[in-house]
Amino acid sequence: MRTLVRPWGLSLAVVALWTAAMSGQTNVVTWHNDNWRDGLNSGEATLNQSTVSPGQFGKICSTTVDGQVFAQPLVVVSGGNNTVYVVTMNDSIYELDGTNCNQINHVSLLQSGEKAVPCGDVGGVNCNTVKPIIGILGTPVIDPVSNTIYFVSETESTAGTCPSTRANSCFVHRLHALDLTTLAEKFNGPVAISGIYKKIAFTSKNHIQRPGLLFLPNTRKNGKGTVYIGFSEMDGTGTVGVNIPRGWVFGFPADNLSAAPVIWSSTPAGEGGGVWMAGAGLAAAADSPGGNTYLYINTGDGDFTANTGGTDYGDSFVKLTTTLANVPNGYFTPYAQACMNAGDEDFGSGGVLLFPDTGSNFYAVAAGKDANLYVMDRANPGGYTSPTNSTCPATGTNADQEYFLGVTGHGYFTTPVYWNSLLFYAPTSAPVVRYHVSLTAPPTCTPSPICQKNTASTLNSFSYGTGLSISSLGNTTGTAVLWAVNGNGWPRSGTNAPAPAVLYAYDAEHTIAPHNLAELWDSAKCPTRDKAGNALKFTVPTIANGFVYLGSMDPGDSTNTQGELDIFGPTSAACN
Repeated sequence: MRTLVRPWGLSLAVVALWTAAMSGQTNVVTWHNDNWRDGLNSGEATLNQSTVSPGQFGKICSTTVDGQVFAQPLVVVSGGNNTVYVVTMNDSIYELDGTNCNQINHVSLLQSGEKAVPCGDVGGVNCNTVKPIIGILGTPVIDPVSNTIYFVSETESTAGTCPSTRANSCFVHRLHALDLTTLAEKFNGPVAISGIYKKIAFTSKNHIQRPGLLFLPNTRKNGKGTVYIGFSEMDGTGTVGVNIPRGWVFGFPADNLSAAPVIWSSTPAGEGGGVWMAGAGLAAAADSPGGNTYLYINTGDGDFTANTGGTDYGDSFVKLTTTLANVPNGYFTPYAQACMNAGDEDFGSGGVLLFPDTGSNFYAVAAGKDANLYVMDRANPGGYTSPTNSTCPATGTNADQEYFLGVTGHGYFTTPVYWNSLLFYAPTSAPVVRYHVSLTAPPTCTPSPICQKNTASTLNSFSYGTGLSISSLGNTTGTAVLWAVNGNGWPRSGTNAPAPAVLYAYDAEHTIAPHNLAELWDSAKCPTRDKAGNALKFTVPTIANGFVYLGSMDPGDSTNTQGELDIFGPTSAACN
């Protein structure tokens, strides 16, 4: 199905990119804004600590879409206005006016005889991670130069015996490349994702495409780029020690999706090791001055044999070449990996953030369910050091650069954000914590040598952590705003009904007694004007050019299958 109600011609995205740069406007074309995954929009000239308040800022509009919106909305400036791209769990993409919610274009990616996948059919019988249907889950990526948006859909056949047998052939993930102007397929897309790595074949059944996609230019001999895609097991699939699905990374030629991809699997001789990262995008950057670009990922629970010459990298930070060569260029694995695997304490439950290069130090930070924040040297991540005991809990010394003690007893399902030497991290069922980081060798966090106390935190807690974003006008004092989303963690195990998301804005720089981040505004203060759609786990707000975009569920839909996009911005409407 295709509807087109565009009243004007959309400029080519490359022109939009130039226009945005000249006017000081910002495009958001990938998860967490850039390949560092720092969540920072440093070009926000409208929203700051003075303008974000109940009397000046609130919800502008909302619009219903045909599926839940787990993926982060993306924004391209067109004709001086924000154009927003939203993908849904019903395998649709919407193009919307970012100032008034008007629909410009809508395309369904479902083919004849297909439906979005019921979460129970794909293997996750508990449906704790996503429910009730799975379609487009991972955040797309946009290449403004070629005017293309890339994303992965997941579908199930409705024909023949598939609904009863649920064979591998019933399920398919497809990589799409759509023209931003028309939303028409291009570059020989879509293509069904398949491949073999070390004699192990990828199957769509029991896998989800959760991480945000990554686009890297100039990665191939012909000078063209590559689109990278991560996969993990669906929550609740398989039995430990028998058949937990593996983690996968695919790299497709961006200008020809039908060409053979490069492939890497995290546990080809074992099981598990999903590339999930709570939806974080695959990260990429150089590891040294003038060095090559590498991919950086975190894997979840699974087999680990890399320290003995094996090929399995469960619970590991992994550094991959852009060609996804058979042997990773480096890795780091906590000494407690065996205990973490046994206790479901995934290292890869959160994503990777790459710190800014200092010219001599190149670091990355990640955290999982064990409540530690690990900092790795991107050139030499550290490898693995065996624990000093053979029973759990493990004791020992890690081979990374530094680790900060997080909030004890509270794991991490999120990716932090970073601005001007300040790192913001959100543990589960706890406040967001701000750390002061010095990117020396090794890096330190105050109070040193490791952060054992909060330097500052929010007054309120977040059930499953929170999807953070941060905006500022460079390093200008008074402009840094930390954005966070709270909900009830839906879906999760047990009985809980969906509840409205609450969008928060905090002063990222200043604190109130004794050491709390000052809240500027939240969407519950004016519940009639600013009420958002129902919350989903791990959704991330997008801040661009004076507006904030938040994906959610439609609160008026009793089936919990429909979605909503809410737009917040400057308003003079009464707070009520």
